[in-house]
This record gives sequence, structure tokens and C-alpha cells, in this order.
Amino acid sequence: MNLHTHTTFCDGKSSPLEYVNKAIALNWKFLGFSAHAPLPFPCEWCLPVEKVSNYCKTIKDLQVAFKPQIQIHHGLEIDYLAHLGYPCLTNPELNAADYFICSIHYLPSKEKSTTNGEYRYYEIDGTYAQFMLALKEYNYSLKKLLSAFLQSTAGLMSSPLPNNKPKIIGHIDKIVLHAIELPEFEELKDWFYQKLLQLSISNRENFDFIEINTRALYHKGLNNPYPHVQLIESLQANQIPLMFNTDAHHRNELEAGVQDCIQLIASYTAINTSQIQKACLPTN
Repeated sequence: MNLHTHTTFCDGKSSPLEYVNKAIALNWKFLGFSAHAPLPFPCEWCLPVEKVSNYCKTIKDLQVAFKPQIQIHHGLEIDYLAHLGYPCLTNPELNAADYFICSIHYLPSKEKSTTNGEYRYYEIDGTYAQFMLALKEYNYSLKKLLSAFLQSTAGLMSSPLPNNKPKIIGHIDKIVLHAIELPEFEELKDWFYQKLLQLSISNRENFDFIEINTRALYHKGLNNPYPHVQLIESLQANQIPLMFNTDAHHRNELEAGVQDCIQLIASYTAINTSQIQKACLPTN
């Protein structure tokens, strides 16, 4: 099972049908699609507004066509934008998805623009140069930038979704992709992850799962998944529901990094492999 997948409708490299055929070949019972929902400003990796109806229809048609073989879930990855909430949910078609992966890819400017009275948003997981623009906005203070990320995470977790739809917290520590390249991060790491744990515990009634995202391992070149294995151990110890997702952008990435991630977690924490599989690989 994998609920975090991106197709050619957004920034993926495989069509929805190619994903379905691959999942059937793997004898999977469940598969979810989670296109990047549109944002209120230009975004090259998001689902274009003009393709929303086609995306929703395509996934729903696949649900019907393959119902005897595999259960397909129509989902979305939706961005939380501080001060704006989840802007994509104003679209009724997107609102009708089966589940939502809630993520942060952008952080706001410290203040509204003096020209248009709106906040500017900085991408924190794109290129390193884009990350540095965000850091510059926060006066090159990594702690201030991480604090803004934590504040956005608090809003993401606490903001309700429509009709109590399943809510999965996506790559909860995504900002570390570039933050770990700065020497200051080592001094801030324990503080940062303790804050993430506290937010997860205090908001545990406001979401259904936190994902363990393996793309950090097999594609981004990191030594840990999202989140760091020590946070995974703390989340599991506090009975926070976890779910493996690969954040696939190609049909051949549906299982990418999962077994390596299980072994990594088992090697560095008190959790054994069977506990990880039970906690993170739901069967319904």
C-alpha cells in the first residue's frame, strides 16, 4: 500500500494507469493517488487548475474499472500556507477527495508586502538557492526559519479538514533537506525535533497518520527518512499512528526505500522490524 504518489498530472513521470498496473503486478490491495493540489500562485510542480476536473475524473474512472482487482483511493497532497490555511479546499472538486496528505513546501515572509498588502511565500524544499532566499528573509537566522516552519506545522496539524476526511501529515521535517547543510543545525536539532514531537502529541486528535517518507533516502541522498529515525522512535513510543509512503514520482518507486528504511530504523532504535511493519503498513 502507498498513498503518496505523483503522476504526470503534476510532477510525476508515470501515468495513473501505469501506477495501477504496477501495483497489481505487486499484488497490492490498495493504491492512493495524491497529486499536488494547485496553489494561489504559479507553481511548476502542482496540478494545473485547468487539469483538476480531468485528474479527478481519471482517478474515479480507475476506481470503477479496477474495483475487482485493487482498491484505488482518490487523494491529494495539499499545502498549508501560513495566514491562508489550505487554499485549494475552496475548490469543491478537490474538497471531495477521499483523503489528504497535508504538507509544507512554502513559508511566508515575515510581514505583508507594502505594495499589495499580501504575504510572499518562499519555497523551502526546492533548490538550495531557493532555501537561502527564505533564510535571507529571516535575517539568515536558521532558528527563526525553523521557528516559522514549526509555527506553520502547528497550523497544519490543528486546522480541520472538510467532512473529517483522513488526514496524513506529509514529510513532517521536510525543511531539514537543506537545513542540515548549515553548521547551526547540529546545535538546533534536538530543540527542533523536540518541538515537532510536542506538536504531534498535542495535536494527535487532529490527524490520522504521520507518514514515514522514504523519498529522502532513495532520491534526496539523506541518511534518514522524513522524519529522522529518532523522532520516529519517539512518535511510536507515544502511540502516534505512522504510515510508510514512498512519495513516488514514477511507477517503479512504489516500494522504493521501504525495506531499507525498516532496516535503518531497526538498527538505530529500540523498535524491531515487525513493530515497524505493524505500525506503518496498514492493511485496511
